[in-house]
Amino acid sequence: MAETKIDYVIAIPTFIGSLLSFLASAVAIVLQIARPPRRHFRHALIVNLLISDCINSLGNTISGAIFLYLGYTLSDTTPPSAACIASGYIGQLSVQTIDFNILLISIIVLVSIIKSELIARISNTNQILVCVAAWVPALITSHVALGLNVYGYVSGNWCWIKASRVDLRYGLTHGWRLFIFFATIIIYTYIYIRLQRTFRSLRTFGGTTGTQPSREVGRNPGSDTEHILVSHDITVTHELQEIPQGRFHGLHKVSSQGIKSPKESSFGVSRPTLESVSGPHYASHMPAPPNVKKMLLMNGYPLAYIILWIPGIANRLAESTGQSPRWLKALQASTQYVGLVNSLTYGISEQMRQEVWKKLKGPSSS
Repeated sequence: MAETKIDYVIAIPTFIGSLLSFLASAVAIVLQIARPPRRHFRHALIVNLLISDCINSLGNTISGAIFLYLGYTLSDTTPPSAACIASGYIGQLSVQTIDFNILLISIIVLVSIIKSELIARISNTNQILVCVAAWVPALITSHVALGLNVYGYVSGNWCWIKASRVDLRYGLTHGWRLFIFFATIIIYTYIYIRLQRTFRSLRTFGGTTGTQPSREVGRNPGSDTEHILVSHDITVTHELQEIPQGRFHGLHKVSSQGIKSPKESSFGVSRPTLESVSGPHYASHMPAPPNVKKMLLMNGYPLAYIILWIPGIANRLAESTGQSPRWLKALQASTQYVGLVNSLTYGISEQMRQEVWKKLKGPSSS
């Protein structure tokens, strides 16, 4: 049995990351249950993500505590114990479920922008099926690795696919993760561009004369604006709600028939119907376009998730080509903070954010 004295520079930050991720994901799950946001499909996927984060970080915390207690690690040539195999299996299952949950959340946000009524009408059964679908690839790959008996001791505080099986590491995990990285970047880039164009058009149409543009925005159920204003599908409306109502008072002075009483859309979003608003006057009272970058980040753009995983992939790549340097192994600890970041990014609902924001602004802002 080949033993190597544990490197605390690597082991301690890794253990701290696992522990923080477990605590954060557990707290986020409790908050989602105790203070659930308005019911929407994305909420189910967020809970699904938090559960997989909690399982993964708990397993890594337990294995990390064991290695720290023993004071040494074992080489990948050492026959793995039953506990090591279980750790590797649970780690593969949970970490890949996290990846696919990230992808599914990105897709749901995209569909909410393009075709919001499709998400609004999805049945509970289909929601459950989509959540289960996030676990299917992980169940397949984790069982394949188990059947091939490739779980063993690896660098870090856990067990996983042995370094000698680089083909399986990339075929079962890293290849899929890289695909998800690029897919989510493409999806959110498209969402960013689409939102920018939509809010730019909201500013532009106010400068034209006539009633047709206002009718299109106010009444067309298939418009981009309609999709964006569906607050239960994608949380991009709270910044608009924060704009002082005084900025819209001029709209009521333009014409006694200019704005009808708010109508309730088919998606439960209250909005005014514009009929005959003077273009230049309306443009002068239009609110500034919201910060689209901020809205994307608050809606779960997985930028931090991608950044935190780069050192981990680089370390595994270095291990496959030879000896990984110590500094890169230490940087790999960043992967254990993914659960913490996911909990902060996805686990705090829009209602919680708005409540905190209102408290920070104080009663004078209301």
